[in-house]
Amino acid sequence: MKKLFLFLVLGFLACEKEDDEDLSPFVGTWTVTEKGIYQAADCSGEIDDIEWRGMKGKGVTITLEINKDGTGTETITGPEPSVTTFLWYDVGITFCFGDNCYVYAMGNNQQSFSIDRVVDPYCIDENYEVTGHDSKRECELATTSNQWFPKECHKTKYKRKND
Repeated sequence: MKKLFLFLVLGFLACEKEDDEDLSPFVGTWTVTEKGIYQAADCSGEIDDIEWRGMKGKGVTITLEINKDGTGTETITGPEPSVTTFLWYDVGITFCFGDNCYVYAMGNNQQSFSIDRVVDPYCIDENYEVTGHDSKRECELATTSNQWFPKECHKTKYKRKND
């Protein structure tokens, strides 16, 4: 009987360890430590983080809580606080949360990761609505009040929050 009990306990522990190994490295709580726009639209060069530093100076923080059941919460604090829930998953080198998927770079110790998000160019009119213009020339020729925004690459870096 003792052998059977020992076998069951060892079997349970082995299953528990296997579950932990299958656990995504994203599960946990993460805070944004860096956020900015690359100098070049191909996600290269220096990162301009002036806007993020200003937001942090006003008390803005961004926290992701990623649960092992595939759900998550993004909490933004500061002058315009918000809480957003989302579904997430990771496949290979792609991390998806909400309706967006990004290639990520996970730190060697799995204590940080970063994503690069490419924003396609667009044109807005005087009512701040996106128009259908595909080039700067087309956008600006349509009316003098249109404004063209070129392609950009944004970087966000997250650090694991140790509780």
